[in-house]
Amino acid sequence: MQIDPRIWVLLPFLVSTIDALRILVLFPVNAKSHSILGQGVVTHLLKAGHEVVHITSYPRVKKEANLTEIDVGYIGQPPKHLAEKMDQFKIKNLVGKGNIADSTFFLQFLYDYNKRFLEDEKIVKLLSDPKEHYDVVVLEWFFSELVAGIAPLFQCPLVWVATTEAHAHVLRVIDEIPNPAYSVDLFSTSRPPLSFTERVTSLWGIVKKMVLGSLMFEPDQRDIYNNVFPPIAAKRGVTVPPYDEAIYNASLLLINSHPSIGTPFRLPQNAKYIAGYHVDSQPQPLPKELQKLMDESKQGVIYFSMGSNLKSVEMSDEMKKSLLDVFSKLKETVIWKFEEDMEKPLNVHFVKWAPQQSILAHPNCKLFITHGGQLSTTEAIHYGIPVIGVPVLGDQHINMKSVVEKGFGVKLDLAEDLADNLKGALYEVLHNPSYKIKAKEISQIFHDRTMAPGDELVFWIEHVVKTQGALHLRSPALHVPLYQKLFLDLLACIVIALVTLYYLLCFLLKKIRSKKPVKESKKKVK
Repeated sequence: MQIDPRIWVLLPFLVSTIDALRILVLFPVNAKSHSILGQGVVTHLLKAGHEVVHITSYPRVKKEANLTEIDVGYIGQPPKHLAEKMDQFKIKNLVGKGNIADSTFFLQFLYDYNKRFLEDEKIVKLLSDPKEHYDVVVLEWFFSELVAGIAPLFQCPLVWVATTEAHAHVLRVIDEIPNPAYSVDLFSTSRPPLSFTERVTSLWGIVKKMVLGSLMFEPDQRDIYNNVFPPIAAKRGVTVPPYDEAIYNASLLLINSHPSIGTPFRLPQNAKYIAGYHVDSQPQPLPKELQKLMDESKQGVIYFSMGSNLKSVEMSDEMKKSLLDVFSKLKETVIWKFEEDMEKPLNVHFVKWAPQQSILAHPNCKLFITHGGQLSTTEAIHYGIPVIGVPVLGDQHINMKSVVEKGFGVKLDLAEDLADNLKGALYEVLHNPSYKIKAKEISQIFHDRTMAPGDELVFWIEHVVKTQGALHLRSPALHVPLYQKLFLDLLACIVIALVTLYYLLCFLLKKIRSKKPVKESKKKVK
């Protein structure tokens, strides 16, 4: 039977699709990398035909249809005393002297930020408006679940987006803490399989942060939740669940990672890898001068950018001069994201702003020198570019550990003698073809998926709405208390049984012994 060709015209309208949704997207952290990921979520949702309200610290330059942006960049500016401590925190990380006080401050800083965010007049007005409604709320998870109370205000499902590799602190909100024998803290420098000391360190890191969170910050967060959300809920004519229920009530966790570049964690059904969704499907055109420079660099281009974590103005003059001296001896062209003006070799070109994805996509790009951030390593493997990583802080250390183990890059320590070490690393990566080969191999694995990461992001968010919260995907581990997971109740029963048996045997033996002398005395009388 021949099918009428007109059917193909009608087919798109016959296929069941979801109606346009109204979605609240919240990526308020005042950091450019976090903003890029938030904008990526918004872009894909808009392409799918949905209406988006985006709370961000970096609004778009051009207005777009179906998009409302709320600028909260001013909230991200910390008070003077916290800003000074943040500078000290950064300096300690730069010289490799992070400690438990830094971890405490890190959590304190985020707690203070979330408090100021939820108490901001603009945010309170938005959340209190009874005319505002959303089909789903998409929130960035960044070491705090306090904003989880937003979803019940609108009586809609909650979707978390983790901007880093999966780790214990985020997985616990949808499932359970993974075993520290084969999982590590996000800020660790180790990767599985772990040695004895690494397993001890991993356990201590997880316990430390859990204890700090439970004892120092969770009581305050619970108080803020109770002070902020119930009054707003009353204005909207709804009720919100208790704090301990709200923070574990997410329908989905989207993870900005992928097994090809990170650790292949065992994930629950409502956790999905979407790394690469922020990468443009077609790279933006390079500025004319940069396009000409890269086209004419027949020996190849090395791109050098440390992101916003380590700007050129924060390097010592000696470090900058020594790096330029190393670059001057290369036959390749070096494009360095550099915020200053200073004398430089002919093969080195400074750019104060760099279209990173477009540079990495150029066929003449041979190598990426980076700080090892999640976005940079993802973009490098997306385009199959080997890397030299100089991690500064946060998850950059474990990201570069993964790069080294997977064979598409080299890791260097940040120090005054960086140039000396970089010289050897450049020779190794540029002259050993295994790094480029491995980068291309992993890039193929990264791209070999059932659907593009941006499409998958949209699919799962729509799926959550279609299924009214995707309850069928939620892990039963959330309903099992810790003592049952550890079988402490079974252990208690066994101990009680053994103790009872012990005393019963003692009682019986005592009875038996007490009867023996009586029988012997009767025999003697006879």
